[in-house]
Amino acid sequence: MEFLREQKNLKGKTALVRADLDAPHENGKILDDYRIVISAATVAFLRKAGAKIIVISKLGRPNLVSESDWQKNSQENSKETLFPEAVRLGEILNLKVSDGSARLPDYDIGQIAFFRADIREKKNLEMVKNARPSEIIILENIRFYAEEKKCDENFAKALASLADFYVDEAFAMVHRKEATVALLPKFLPSYAGLNLEKEIAAMRRILDIKENPFLVIAGGVKISDKIGAIKNLGKRADKILVGGALANLFFRAKGYETGQSVLEADKLELAQELLRNFKDKIILPDDVVVAETQPGEHAEFKNIRIAQPAGIKPREAVLDIGPKTILNFSSYIKTAKKMVWNGPMGYFENKSFSYGTMSIARIFASKCRARAYGLAGGGDTLSAIHLARVEDQIDFISTGGSAMLDFLAGEDLPGIKALE
Repeated sequence: MEFLREQKNLKGKTALVRADLDAPHENGKILDDYRIVISAATVAFLRKAGAKIIVISKLGRPNLVSESDWQKNSQENSKETLFPEAVRLGEILNLKVSDGSARLPDYDIGQIAFFRADIREKKNLEMVKNARPSEIIILENIRFYAEEKKCDENFAKALASLADFYVDEAFAMVHRKEATVALLPKFLPSYAGLNLEKEIAAMRRILDIKENPFLVIAGGVKISDKIGAIKNLGKRADKILVGGALANLFFRAKGYETGQSVLEADKLELAQELLRNFKDKIILPDDVVVAETQPGEHAEFKNIRIAQPAGIKPREAVLDIGPKTILNFSSYIKTAKKMVWNGPMGYFENKSFSYGTMSIARIFASKCRARAYGLAGGGDTLSAIHLARVEDQIDFISTGGSAMLDFLAGEDLPGIKALE
């Protein structure tokens, strides 16, 4: 694998950068710009080297847009436009951002041009190809295109025609077999971006540490994103602490009532399999924070209380881990020599249910830096770490969640394999 920082003579060449600008939003406002800041470093490096830059990224999981109704459907997906991310990138780089809905500016001033038009159309492809060297072009959400998720080779070839070389700066996407991740390196000289290089080094470091115990903390909602990693990491890890909606699924697998709790009910057999295979390693909450709620209600909870997993009522939802669990989990964290954390312990966005996640974040951070090597990652985990204000204390914060777990579990990652 070749790294961007080692490359010389980039002046006058065009870089196609697969960045990770995906950021959480609330009412159109970016809540956490960590990934944008990370990507900005690579863009700044390329700009200083004199390269023309075209940025590709995605946001959320929009409906796929067919070529025949691009304008209509892209407008329907307007909540998932990358334009706010482009504006934030411009603020970080101190550059003006122009909205190139149908054309690009024709004045030679350093700027970011956000290009909304359908890149599959030849005229639009040519417009981007012929843009001035002073411009940084950001294409609209690449996941608007069905060809991206289909890993369409012709789509990748068309994008590759825009540039002289490719840079992957989207670690959170390297486990996805998508056109701009897995195929672009096939058609262009390709390099790992500044942060992707650091990500790989951090993953390898934790695998190289021989000291144990090795602790995995898993939370969040979806076991489907973590199943392969948990299976493989379960063979290496000494303990796996489970919280969040992930714990609800294991409660259901054990036959407990889970009430109105969020969980992936169709993954029940997977949870039962994991409990059979790793019954001595998987540590579930001893107590949980529950509240009464009704299906369809939003952010309205009453009668908040601490409950045992076997004592959850049908009208209640599990929303956080309880105080006994925090104490128990902290005892495992304190003895660990290397740690991986992916996924919050509950509905931390609501202050009433944030105590468990905030406590784990602070205990995890306090164990890092020499006493143990700690690696944390995933979108919600990043948000929780920033909310707890402990990012400076953790050894390495990965921009990827599932990608991080898959890498550590020894999975073949399409994005990494393509670069190699």
